[in-house]
Amino acid sequence: MPKKHKEKINRSGIKIINLSAFIQGISAASIIYLESDYFKISAGSDNISLFFIVAYAVSLFLIFNWHYLIHKWGKKKVFLGNLFAKGLALFALSFLPVGKVGILFLMMYIILIIMSWIDLDILLETYSRDSQTGRIRGKYLTIMNLGYLVSPFFAGLIVDHWGFGPIFFLATLLTFSLFFLNYFFIRRAETDGVRSINFRNLLKQLLSRPNISRIFYISFLLEFFYALMVIYVPLYLLELGFSWADLGEIFTFMLVPFVILQYPAGFLADKKYEEKHMLIVALAVMAASTFSIFFLETTNLFLWGAVLFFTRVGASLIEILRDSYFYKRIDSRDIDIINFFRSLRPLASITGLLIAAPIVYFLHIRFVFPLVAIASLSGIFTAANLAHNHILPKKKARKA
Repeated sequence: MPKKHKEKINRSGIKIINLSAFIQGISAASIIYLESDYFKISAGSDNISLFFIVAYAVSLFLIFNWHYLIHKWGKKKVFLGNLFAKGLALFALSFLPVGKVGILFLMMYIILIIMSWIDLDILLETYSRDSQTGRIRGKYLTIMNLGYLVSPFFAGLIVDHWGFGPIFFLATLLTFSLFFLNYFFIRRAETDGVRSINFRNLLKQLLSRPNISRIFYISFLLEFFYALMVIYVPLYLLELGFSWADLGEIFTFMLVPFVILQYPAGFLADKKYEEKHMLIVALAVMAASTFSIFFLETTNLFLWGAVLFFTRVGASLIEILRDSYFYKRIDSRDIDIINFFRSLRPLASITGLLIAAPIVYFLHIRFVFPLVAIASLSGIFTAANLAHNHILPKKKARKA
């Protein structure tokens, strides 16, 4: 059996990854809340789930096969190639009229942005050390989400006045700046630790390690929440009569918890409190606030901002605590588990959309929110049964 990997922290590499996450966060947040409306206008229909399902399905296929490209070209070149292709897709969207061809390029963008985040995650793991996982991941997520916080307000104003084109062009400039930053300043990363997913071996590992299975389920619920909220909240608010400028203000305030809570939560997870205890509270907050959306039919800007703020209080805490717990319990022998962990976003998104699409078609968008809330509540029992992380035994850690 291979020995536990020797970890060496690369602080300069982590700084570049954090800066890259900030820039990509600005770019991604300027577009993510516009996607559902763009598809709706382009298709002339509310039935837009298929576009997301296809994009996430392609992403899932790529995640399972990304190791081929990384072994052939290396982590840096694959990331750069991804950024270049994403920049071209955004450039095309900048000048194309909103329509059928634009749908294809936006689907291409959604696929590539998912892979871009996975590339950054792989690079960060390469440069990190387990003993500082909570703080490293907390700082990374805080910086990334600070980028997310910058964009929605201005994006909403721009779309209200000039449409989608200028937003896509701004994202194009940011993506190519990110390309040159990483081309010149990030050093070549080794290709070790990235390979295909062996599902038979993966199933055996998950069955023998119940705590990894539990944190997988919690992660799945978080990605389920993100997928449905990002798509259906903007459509619901626009249906109620809000403008894109209003949505920009609401979403900016909504994202504040990601900036102010994640690093402190990661620090506390390393130093003082158990992830499992904080996860229980976070899941309860996310579930309760999401369920309350079902009863909101007002156009009160402040009330919507407050409710969505609390949904992200829960989500932001779950995000960092999930990462902290997971990365403390895996090592270089757990490649299949790490790769599958990264696939949960498209997998949860596809599952969520397949369930939500008929609900929206036969009932109404607002019935999606109780669905998300009930799913979130199901994670509380799972979190309560997680083993403690602060007393993880060295020799028996892989069975935990």
